[in-house]
Order: sequence, then C-alpha cells, then structure tokens
Amino acid sequence: MNGLIKRLREEIIPMFEKALSNGSSELFQNPHIVNCWKEFNCKSASCALHGNELAAARCWQVAGTYCGGEPQGTFVEKCGKCSDCKVFRDSCPTVVEEIGEQFNNIMFLFNKQKTKMLEDKEHIERLNRELISALEQIDIKNREIQKMMITDKLTGLYNRHHLVTVLEDEIARCNRYGHPLAIMMIDIDDFKSINEKYGQSTGDIMLEYVGVLIKENTRKFDRSFRYGGEEFIVVLPETDITLAYIVAERIRKGFEIKAFHAGRKGSVSELHISRTLSIGITATFPYKTNDISIEELLNQSDKALYLAKNKGGNMSVRFE
Repeated sequence: MNGLIKRLREEIIPMFEKALSNGSSELFQNPHIVNCWKEFNCKSASCALHGNELAAARCWQVAGTYCGGEPQGTFVEKCGKCSDCKVFRDSCPTVVEEIGEQFNNIMFLFNKQKTKMLEDKEHIERLNRELISALEQIDIKNREIQKMMITDKLTGLYNRHHLVTVLEDEIARCNRYGHPLAIMMIDIDDFKSINEKYGQSTGDIMLEYVGVLIKENTRKFDRSFRYGGEEFIVVLPETDITLAYIVAERIRKGFEIKAFHAGRKGSVSELHISRTLSIGITATFPYKTNDISIEELLNQSDKALYLAKNKGGNMSVRFE
C-alpha cells in the first residue's frame, strides 16, 4: 500500500497538476500495455491494429477495431465495454495504471474535442470567407445590374428613367451651394430620313457617335442621357448658360464635320453622308431654383430646341 501511495504521489498527481495548471497533455507512461490481437490471437486482418507491434497501442482508444470478430465503434461508444475487457485489465495490473489509463482516456477525449473544435473553427472561418466573397460578388453583380437598368445600351449614356433622379439631386445642390445649373437638349436634324433611306444600322451608328461626342466634350461630373429616339439631354452642374453654349457649339461642330459610311437600300454602292444637330440650352441660378421644377427646365430647353429647328437647324439656341 505504501508503494502504491508513493507511486500515486510521484506518477499520477503531478500529471493532474500539470493538466490543471497549463493544460499539458503529458500522458501516463504504462509499460504494461497489452496488444489485443496477440492476447486473443485475433485473425481479423482488416482491424486497424492487427499486426501492430507498438507497445503503447491502446485498442480501446482506436475507432473501428474488431473484438470477437465484430467491428467496434468510436472511443466514446466502446470505452465503457473496454474498461471491463481482459486486455484493459491486463494492461492495468495495479490501481496506479488504472487511474493513469483513465487519465489518458480523459486527455485523449479532450484532445480529440480540441482538434474537432479547431477544425470546426477553421471550417467556420472558411465558410465566412466564402460568404464574404459571395456577398462581394453579389454586390458587384447588383451594381452591374443597377448600372444596366439606368444605361442606354446603344450609346452608353444614361437612359431617360435616370434623368429625374439626377435633376432632383442637381437642383437641390444648386440651392444648397449657390451654383448655377445648365441643361442642353440635343436633336439630330432630319434623322427620320436616315432610317428610311439607309436602314436602322446606319441610324444606330449615328446615334452611337453622338454619345461618343457628348462624352468627349463634357466633364466627368456632367451627366448625359439618351432622352428619346434621336434626342439627348446633357445636365451641366456649376455651369451658366454662356459656358453651356460653348460646350454645345463644340458638340454641334464636331458632329457637323463627321461623315458616315452608308449604303442606300436596294443599292450595293456606298455613300458618305452627314447630318447636323440642333441644340436647345437653358440654365438656372440658386435664387430661381426654389420655384423651378424639373418639368419647367425641360420645357425651357425644349422650347429653345424647337426654335433652333424652326430656324433651319444646325444651331445652338439659348432660352430667353
């Protein structure tokens, strides 16, 4: 008894102290471990431990071993039965070995759970990364869809539906910061004859070029729209009517000198054709915007455009 107590104090208690103080997984060293396959002269070659000569191969901790020719489960499922097994009893000739092996079992289960927790944590972190990546992709796709919803496919300009939103913001900004705001309405002169004589593809090329020309002659914070079939609107923040007229003339002259390749319907010969632009311009200032509406601004630019058309087209006219 004195020898057992001495061994408990020297071999068992220090292991518990280390485990409690710093989580050490130091195991009890048991020189009496019995190999089950030798003990029972086991012939189950498919057993994970069959033929294993390791002195410390504890069959009760290994999942999927065979006992009596029957496959066993995991450590948690079979540890109760294994404690009563002859292999376990022979491996624990004294209470010291029995306590030591039970300590080993506790640490074995603890380490498995710790490993499982780390694997679960890594799995969750991986899923979180995948989720964040998926959300970022969804956000990108949503922005692309939103852009498609407000963009005219042919010209690359904004479409008519987005115009009201932009004008509401710009009128509010005009009031808030005391800056002027100008609007241009642009129309291709005699555009109807293009589609009739040369086909819709020629008309599309012409419309596309208007979009390019507008982009080249406006600033990044200006906003350009395809308003109708061959009508365009340009919103020019912080721009008075004089500066807007200068921009309009650059656009008009750039379009006037452009020649387009076209084939007359029913003919194999190619022609070089050109058209002109009529542009109506209006502008407002902060002291006017309290009472002005989007419809009024559009009507003013439309009236200026109508006047340009009545005068023969190919000109920019300011609303008076």
